[in-house]
Amino acid sequence: MSISSLKHITIVELVEVFNDSFSDYILPFHLTEESLSFKLNSEMIDLELSVGAYDGERLVGFMLTGVRREGEEVYYYNAGTGVRPSHRGLRLVALMYDYALPIWEKGGKKVTLTLEVIKGNDKAIKAYQAQGYEVSRDLLCFKGEPREVHYIDNNIVIKDVEEVCWNTVTTFWDIQPSWQNSIAVLNQAKEDVRYKLAEYNGEIVGYIAYHKSSGKVFQIAVSKAYRHKRIGRLLINDVVNMLEKPLLVTNVDHRGGEVVDFLNKIGLEMYITQHEMTKRIK
Repeated sequence: MSISSLKHITIVELVEVFNDSFSDYILPFHLTEESLSFKLNSEMIDLELSVGAYDGERLVGFMLTGVRREGEEVYYYNAGTGVRPSHRGLRLVALMYDYALPIWEKGGKKVTLTLEVIKGNDKAIKAYQAQGYEVSRDLLCFKGEPREVHYIDNNIVIKDVEEVCWNTVTTFWDIQPSWQNSIAVLNQAKEDVRYKLAEYNGEIVGYIAYHKSSGKVFQIAVSKAYRHKRIGRLLINDVVNMLEKPLLVTNVDHRGGEVVDFLNKIGLEMYITQHEMTKRIK
Protein backbone atom coordinates (compact mmCIF):
# COMPACT_ATOMS: atom_id res chain seq x y z
CA MET A 1 0.00 0.00 0.00
CA SER A 2 1.39 3.43 -0.94
CA ILE A 3 0.21 7.04 -0.57
CA SER A 4 0.93 9.75 -3.13
CA SER A 5 -0.43 12.82 -4.91
CA LEU A 6 -3.23 12.52 -7.46
CA LYS A 7 -1.52 14.87 -9.93
CA HIS A 8 -1.22 12.14 -12.59
CA ILE A 9 -4.67 10.60 -12.14
CA THR A 10 -7.10 10.52 -15.09
CA ILE A 11 -10.76 11.50 -14.95
CA VAL A 12 -11.72 7.95 -15.94
CA GLU A 13 -9.78 6.46 -13.01
CA LEU A 14 -11.14 9.03 -10.58
CA VAL A 15 -14.77 8.53 -11.60
CA GLU A 16 -14.43 4.77 -11.19
CA VAL A 17 -12.92 4.87 -7.69
CA PHE A 18 -15.31 7.65 -6.60
CA ASN A 19 -18.42 5.72 -7.60
CA ASP A 20 -17.14 2.47 -6.09
CA SER A 21 -16.26 4.19 -2.82
CA PHE A 22 -19.70 5.81 -2.49
CA SER A 23 -21.75 2.87 -3.79
CA ASP A 24 -22.88 1.92 -0.27
CA TYR A 25 -22.90 5.42 1.23
CA ILE A 26 -25.75 6.72 3.41
CA LEU A 27 -26.84 8.76 0.40
CA PRO A 28 -25.67 6.84 -2.69
CA PHE A 29 -24.84 8.94 -5.71
CA HIS A 30 -23.16 8.47 -9.04
CA LEU A 31 -20.83 10.82 -10.90
CA THR A 32 -20.17 10.96 -14.63
CA GLU A 33 -16.98 12.23 -16.22
CA GLU A 34 -18.83 15.46 -17.02
CA SER A 35 -20.16 16.01 -13.48
CA LEU A 36 -16.79 15.18 -11.92
CA SER A 37 -15.02 17.59 -14.29
CA PHE A 38 -17.46 20.31 -13.19
CA LYS A 39 -16.77 19.47 -9.54
CA LEU A 40 -13.01 19.58 -10.00
CA ASN A 41 -13.16 22.96 -11.70
CA SER A 42 -15.88 24.69 -9.71
CA GLU A 43 -14.68 23.57 -6.27
CA MET A 44 -11.12 24.63 -7.12
CA ILE A 45 -9.72 21.14 -6.57
CA ASP A 46 -5.96 20.90 -6.95
CA LEU A 47 -5.05 17.31 -7.82
CA GLU A 48 -1.41 17.94 -6.92
CA LEU A 49 -2.56 18.69 -3.36
CA SER A 50 -5.08 15.84 -3.40
CA VAL A 51 -4.09 12.41 -2.13
CA GLY A 52 -4.51 8.83 -3.29
CA ALA A 53 -4.00 5.44 -1.65
CA TYR A 54 -2.74 2.72 -3.98
CA ASP A 55 -2.73 -1.06 -3.75
CA GLY A 56 0.01 -1.74 -6.25
CA GLU A 57 -1.01 0.42 -9.22
CA ARG A 58 -4.72 0.40 -8.37
CA LEU A 59 -6.23 3.50 -6.76
CA VAL A 60 -8.25 2.31 -3.76
CA GLY A 61 -8.74 5.51 -1.76
CA PHE A 62 -8.70 9.25 -2.40
CA MET A 63 -8.95 12.65 -0.78
CA LEU A 64 -9.85 15.56 -3.09
CA THR A 65 -8.58 18.96 -1.97
CA GLY A 66 -10.02 22.33 -2.95
CA VAL A 67 -7.77 25.34 -2.38
CA ARG A 68 -8.56 29.01 -1.83
CA ARG A 69 -5.97 31.63 -0.90
CA GLU A 70 -6.76 34.98 0.69
CA GLY A 71 -3.59 36.95 1.30
CA GLU A 72 -1.41 34.98 3.69
CA GLU A 73 -4.25 32.67 4.68
CA VAL A 74 -5.04 29.45 2.82
CA TYR A 75 -8.18 27.35 3.07
CA TYR A 76 -8.21 23.66 2.14
CA TYR A 77 -11.57 22.05 1.44
CA ASN A 78 -12.07 18.30 1.62
CA ALA A 79 -14.19 17.97 -1.52
CA GLY A 80 -14.55 14.22 -1.14
CA THR A 81 -12.84 11.38 0.70
CA GLY A 82 -13.54 7.77 -0.12
CA VAL A 83 -12.17 4.26 0.18
CA ARG A 84 -13.30 1.25 -1.82
CA PRO A 85 -15.42 -1.18 0.26
CA SER A 86 -12.80 -3.86 -0.39
CA HIS A 87 -10.07 -1.81 1.31
CA ARG A 88 -11.78 -0.40 4.40
CA GLY A 89 -10.44 -1.02 7.88
CA LEU A 90 -6.84 -0.39 6.81
CA ARG A 91 -6.62 3.18 8.21
CA LEU A 92 -6.21 4.58 4.71
CA VAL A 93 -7.89 7.90 5.57
CA ALA A 94 -5.49 8.40 8.49
CA LEU A 95 -2.55 7.51 6.26
CA MET A 96 -3.68 10.01 3.62
CA TYR A 97 -3.91 12.71 6.29
CA ASP A 98 -0.44 11.80 7.54
CA TYR A 99 0.82 12.35 4.01
CA ALA A 100 -1.13 15.56 3.31
CA LEU A 101 -0.89 17.57 6.54
CA PRO A 102 2.84 18.41 6.32
CA ILE A 103 2.29 19.60 2.74
CA TRP A 104 -0.78 21.66 3.59
CA GLU A 105 0.96 23.30 6.54
CA LYS A 106 3.45 24.88 4.15
CA GLY A 107 0.65 26.56 2.18
CA GLY A 108 0.40 29.80 4.15
CA LYS A 109 0.96 31.57 7.45
CA LYS A 110 -2.59 30.64 8.48
CA VAL A 111 -4.14 27.36 7.36
CA THR A 112 -7.75 26.23 7.83
CA LEU A 113 -9.26 22.90 6.81
CA THR A 114 -12.97 22.45 6.19
CA LEU A 115 -15.28 19.63 5.12
CA GLU A 116 -18.88 18.43 5.22
CA VAL A 117 -20.11 15.10 6.53
CA ILE A 118 -23.67 13.76 6.70
CA LYS A 119 -25.19 13.94 10.17
CA GLY A 120 -25.57 10.39 11.42
CA ASN A 121 -22.47 9.10 9.67
CA ASP A 122 -20.93 8.53 13.08
CA LYS A 123 -17.97 6.50 11.86
CA ALA A 124 -16.80 9.27 9.54
CA ILE A 125 -17.49 11.97 12.14
CA LYS A 126 -15.37 10.16 14.73
CA ALA A 127 -12.58 9.72 12.18
CA TYR A 128 -12.56 13.45 11.45
CA GLN A 129 -12.74 14.33 15.14
CA ALA A 130 -9.69 12.11 15.64
CA GLN A 131 -7.95 14.33 13.10
CA GLY A 132 -8.84 17.41 15.16
CA TYR A 133 -11.91 18.65 13.28
CA GLU A 134 -14.79 20.26 15.18
CA VAL A 135 -18.38 20.90 14.06
CA SER A 136 -18.74 24.57 13.13
CA ARG A 137 -22.35 24.59 11.90
CA ASP A 138 -25.10 22.41 10.44
CA LEU A 139 -26.03 22.67 6.77
CA LEU A 140 -29.48 21.72 5.45
CA CYS A 141 -30.16 20.26 2.00
CA PHE A 142 -33.45 20.66 0.13
CA LYS A 143 -34.91 19.22 -3.06
CA GLY A 144 -38.18 18.97 -4.93
CA GLU A 145 -40.61 20.80 -7.15
CA PRO A 146 -41.74 24.14 -5.68
CA ARG A 147 -45.43 24.89 -5.47
CA GLU A 148 -46.43 27.04 -8.42
CA VAL A 149 -47.45 30.58 -7.57
CA HIS A 150 -49.68 32.74 -9.75
CA TYR A 151 -48.75 36.26 -8.81
CA ILE A 152 -48.18 39.41 -10.79
CA ASP A 153 -46.79 42.69 -9.50
CA ASN A 154 -46.01 45.20 -12.22
CA ASN A 155 -43.53 46.88 -9.90
CA ILE A 156 -41.35 43.75 -9.85
CA VAL A 157 -39.21 42.86 -12.85
CA ILE A 158 -37.17 39.64 -13.08
CA LYS A 159 -34.30 39.82 -15.55
CA ASP A 160 -31.43 37.63 -16.68
CA VAL A 161 -27.95 39.08 -16.18
CA GLU A 162 -24.44 37.81 -16.91
CA GLU A 163 -23.16 38.77 -13.47
CA VAL A 164 -24.22 40.49 -10.26
CA CYS A 165 -22.58 43.24 -8.24
CA TRP A 166 -21.44 41.35 -5.16
CA ASN A 167 -21.05 44.55 -3.15
CA THR A 168 -24.79 45.09 -3.61
CA VAL A 169 -26.26 41.61 -3.25
CA THR A 170 -24.15 40.48 -0.30
CA THR A 171 -25.95 43.12 1.76
CA PHE A 172 -29.05 40.90 1.37
CA TRP A 173 -27.37 37.95 3.10
CA ASP A 174 -28.38 36.58 6.50
CA ILE A 175 -25.89 33.69 6.31
CA GLN A 176 -22.53 32.90 4.76
CA PRO A 177 -22.60 30.35 1.92
CA SER A 178 -20.71 27.09 2.20
CA TRP A 179 -17.67 26.35 0.04
CA GLN A 180 -19.71 24.82 -2.80
CA ASN A 181 -21.98 27.89 -2.95
CA SER A 182 -19.34 30.57 -2.36
CA ILE A 183 -18.61 33.57 -4.56
CA ALA A 184 -15.20 32.08 -5.39
CA VAL A 185 -16.84 28.90 -6.70
CA LEU A 186 -19.44 30.82 -8.73
CA ASN A 187 -16.70 32.93 -10.31
CA GLN A 188 -14.66 29.81 -11.03
CA ALA A 189 -17.62 28.06 -12.68
CA LYS A 190 -18.96 31.15 -14.48
CA GLU A 191 -19.54 29.31 -17.77
CA ASP A 192 -22.10 27.06 -16.04
CA VAL A 193 -23.67 29.57 -13.64
CA ARG A 194 -26.60 31.83 -14.49
CA TYR A 195 -28.05 34.79 -12.58
CA LYS A 196 -31.41 36.51 -12.32
CA LEU A 197 -32.04 39.86 -10.66
CA ALA A 198 -35.28 41.13 -9.14
CA GLU A 199 -35.91 44.86 -9.46
CA TYR A 200 -38.62 46.74 -7.60
CA ASN A 201 -39.38 50.08 -9.27
CA GLY A 202 -35.90 49.94 -10.79
CA GLU A 203 -34.06 49.10 -7.55
CA ILE A 204 -32.20 45.79 -7.23
CA VAL A 205 -33.91 43.94 -4.37
CA GLY A 206 -33.09 40.27 -4.91
CA TYR A 207 -31.16 37.73 -6.97
CA ILE A 208 -30.69 34.05 -7.61
CA ALA A 209 -27.63 32.12 -8.83
CA TYR A 210 -28.20 28.67 -10.32
CA HIS A 211 -26.62 26.02 -12.54
CA LYS A 212 -27.57 26.49 -16.18
CA SER A 213 -29.11 23.03 -16.57
CA SER A 214 -29.04 20.84 -13.44
CA GLY A 215 -31.60 22.63 -11.25
CA LYS A 216 -29.08 23.36 -8.50
CA VAL A 217 -29.55 26.73 -6.80
CA PHE A 218 -26.30 28.11 -5.39
CA GLN A 219 -27.60 31.32 -3.81
CA ILE A 220 -30.86 33.22 -3.39
CA ALA A 221 -31.43 36.34 -1.31
CA VAL A 222 -33.82 39.27 -1.05
CA SER A 223 -33.21 42.67 0.51
CA LYS A 224 -34.45 42.78 4.10
CA ALA A 225 -36.58 45.82 3.27
CA TYR A 226 -38.43 43.96 0.49
CA ARG A 227 -39.12 40.57 2.00
CA HIS A 228 -42.62 39.05 2.21
CA LYS A 229 -43.51 40.54 -1.19
CA ARG A 230 -43.13 37.20 -3.01
CA ILE A 231 -39.93 38.34 -4.70
CA GLY A 232 -38.14 35.13 -3.75
CA ARG A 233 -41.06 33.09 -5.10
CA LEU A 234 -40.92 34.94 -8.42
CA LEU A 235 -37.19 34.31 -8.73
CA ILE A 236 -37.67 30.60 -8.02
CA ASN A 237 -40.63 30.42 -10.43
CA ASP A 238 -38.58 31.95 -13.21
CA VAL A 239 -35.81 29.36 -12.77
CA VAL A 240 -38.27 26.45 -12.57
CA ASN A 241 -40.13 27.58 -15.68
CA MET A 242 -36.86 27.88 -17.56
CA LEU A 243 -35.28 24.56 -16.52
CA GLU A 244 -38.46 22.48 -16.13
CA LYS A 245 -36.93 20.16 -13.55
CA PRO A 246 -36.84 19.77 -9.75
CA LEU A 247 -34.62 22.08 -7.73
CA LEU A 248 -31.71 21.21 -5.47
CA VAL A 249 -30.61 23.65 -2.77
CA THR A 250 -27.75 22.28 -0.69
CA ASN A 251 -25.76 23.32 2.37
CA VAL A 252 -27.99 26.07 3.75
CA ASP A 253 -26.82 27.29 7.16
CA HIS A 254 -29.39 26.07 9.70
CA ARG A 255 -29.18 29.44 11.47
CA GLY A 256 -30.66 31.20 8.45
CA GLY A 257 -34.21 31.12 9.78
CA GLU A 258 -35.91 33.15 7.05
CA VAL A 259 -34.16 31.27 4.25
CA VAL A 260 -35.01 27.89 5.77
CA ASP A 261 -38.64 28.94 6.33
CA PHE A 262 -38.86 30.16 2.74
CA LEU A 263 -37.58 26.89 1.27
CA ASN A 264 -40.04 24.92 3.41
CA LYS A 265 -42.96 27.18 2.46
CA ILE A 266 -42.41 26.83 -1.27
CA GLY A 267 -42.70 23.06 -0.90
CA LEU A 268 -39.13 21.80 -0.99
CA GLU A 269 -38.22 18.76 1.10
CA MET A 270 -35.40 19.02 3.62
CA TYR A 271 -33.85 15.61 2.95
CA ILE A 272 -30.53 15.63 4.76
CA THR A 273 -28.41 17.56 7.27
CA GLN A 274 -24.66 17.86 7.07
CA HIS A 275 -22.13 18.94 9.66
CA GLU A 276 -19.60 21.48 8.46
CA MET A 277 -16.37 20.69 10.30
CA THR A 278 -13.25 22.84 10.49
CA LYS A 279 -9.73 22.61 11.81
CA ARG A 280 -7.01 25.23 12.16
CA ILE A 281 -3.57 23.72 11.67
CA LYS A 282 -1.55 26.92 11.72
